[in-house]
Amino acid sequence: MTRPDLLPPGGNERLERFAAEFERLDAGAYATFATNAEGDAEVDAAMAAAVAILGEGPQRAAVREAVATFRDWAAQAYSSRLVQTDTLLLFQSLADRAEDRVRFAASLERAVVALILWDELEPPVRLALLGPWETMVERAAVP
Repeated sequence: MTRPDLLPPGGNERLERFAAEFERLDAGAYATFATNAEGDAEVDAAMAAAVAILGEGPQRAAVREAVATFRDWAAQAYSSRLVQTDTLLLFQSLADRAEDRVRFAASLERAVVALILWDELEPPVRLALLGPWETMVERAAVP
């Protein structure tokens, strides 16, 4: 996934546990994680705090690589899902709006960053980043 030596202590192990949870998540459920945090001052401040902790350099690049890995997995899951047939025998695909995909990707990015920086973030900052991922990420954060 990424170079574990560049992540904070425990970051890679938390990512591995989250990856196992994420792989079990059906792409049809992605829309529930596609929150609109645009313009949310609390989320913006939390992301700014996380970016400040990461700084510039190899650790930030490693975090970007981890985020990209999860985004790639999500894109793969989106593209490989099957068309579902509803009870009236009409074909209906899973929610596939571009806005939802963008919101999902941004939400996933914040969750991965929070997971990697788990021990370095204050709880309110962590919660603001996690949003709808809170329960899933908390399971991955604590062995």
